[in-house]
Amino acid sequence: MKDKTMNLEQFEQLLKDHDWTYMMSDDSRYYRRGQMQWFDISDAMKQGGESFEKLYLEYRDKFGV
Repeated sequence: MKDKTMNLEQFEQLLKDHDWTYMMSDDSRYYRRGQMQWFDISDAMKQGGESFEKLYLEYRDKFGV
């Protein structure tokens, strides 16, 4: 997601599509994909500010990570 600004709806879709259990995968392909998704989420939170972080925390708590 290099140099791409997203709105809150797009960020929520990113959270919905994220593999929240990627770090437990035995398959390196799924781990790498989940890690790349996490990098995108992290970058978007830095750019989006408090509302993005709040939404992230809701999803994180929902998935128990």
